Amino acid sequence: MAKRQVPPVGKFGGIGQISKRLRGSQIIYDNRDGLAMTMLGIANANVTDVMEWEGTSLTVKDVKDIPDHALAAIKKIKITPTEKGEIVEVEMVDKVRMFQLLAKSAGLLDTEKNAEKPAVVNIEMVMPEEDKKDGE
Repeated sequence: MAKRQVPPVGKFGGIGQISKRLRGSQIIYDNRDGLAMTMLGIANANVTDVMEWEGTSLTVKDVKDIPDHALAAIKKIKITPTEKGEIVEVEMVDKVRMFQLLAKSAGLLDTEKNAEKPAVVNIEMVMPEEDKKDGE
């Protein structure tokens, strides 16, 4: 009877680490629809969901007035006190990166595996028959 080999502890850790990664993957797989909807909401969030913008005046909306998808899209809020009042900075997540993740998960960025291979064409040449001589 052959001995079972235990994978060496390396880049991904031992068996416990591999099991933990597989469980995590299963959790993500089981909740993929909710995850996709959350990612779409974040990608569709706009700064006007968080702030009111009229001419040169910007004000942050009250938290209860900000939609959940826009709250999830806020990466950082920084408030800096100054002599003239507070400076509020709102940083949103990178929309381009979010759209890249969505496109990749939807398979839109997959390249065809056979795209670099030449097409195989079968050419059959049929030569005309020579005129048959009389009597043949």
